[in-house]
Amino acid sequence: MGHKRDFAPSDTWLHSMPVPDAREGGESTWEAWEEESLRMDLAFAPTQPSQNMPLARSPGGRAVQPRTGPWTIEDVLLLARRHNRVCPRPALWAGLYLLLEGDRYADLRPPPTQPWIWNKLSSLQRRMSFREHIEWAERHGKLEEAARYLDSVSEADWVHIGED
Repeated sequence: MGHKRDFAPSDTWLHSMPVPDAREGGESTWEAWEEESLRMDLAFAPTQPSQNMPLARSPGGRAVQPRTGPWTIEDVLLLARRHNRVCPRPALWAGLYLLLEGDRYADLRPPPTQPWIWNKLSSLQRRMSFREHIEWAERHGKLEEAARYLDSVSEADWVHIGED
């Protein structure tokens, strides 16, 4: 069919391999490493504290989060994940379920706090199940009460990543 092909001649892409700048004794590689390391150190400043989550602590050890308005779903999810939290300990999670009157609704499964279930779940599975409860609370207009409840839970009463 006579199509003209616009390919470069096969020898135009052949180039010689680049030769690294090497000096006697192998110092050039180390110098290049030190130079690049210094450049990277200058490029990335030390981590600064977040302005969004104050690091001040209350006497009970909880982070102080001044409330300036109603809780949003983002606020509550952030609260639930702070310090690598997974979910409240089983008795407190069951308490949240009762507070939300979850047993009255078919679309909110009970928390997986029974020992034969709890012990088989990973931290990620527990966290995802807990997140479903928070999202459910938002959909049903109960986010504010869920947030106040969760905000009152002490740090020791949360399960954290890597804990059982």
